[in-house]
Amino acid sequence: MSKPSKYLSVSLPTSISPSGDKDEALTAIANAISSVDAGAVYPFSIPTFKIGTLDALVQQADDLAKLDNVCEGVVSKVGDSLRSILEGDEEKIAQQKTINDSVS
Repeated sequence: MSKPSKYLSVSLPTSISPSGDKDEALTAIANAISSVDAGAVYPFSIPTFKIGTLDALVQQADDLAKLDNVCEGVVSKVGDSLRSILEGDEEKIAQQKTINDSVS
């Protein structure tokens, strides 16, 4: 029976190399691993995020949902006001709702 494979995912700072270069750090790790015949090293790219923390991202998602509800309410009130002012004349209401030659 063959020995089961084991995988290990490790995140290390680039400061393990004197230059701080990520490629140099990966090479240093690969050399250390291969010298003891403990396995192979493969790079795994993780994209950089523009948001600092997950908490900030969740907060922005909550804020966006609130703003969406507020905006929808304002648009609904404007539509109700148009119906009231134009006495329910759908043709005139449609003319007032036109933005950039398309009815919204």
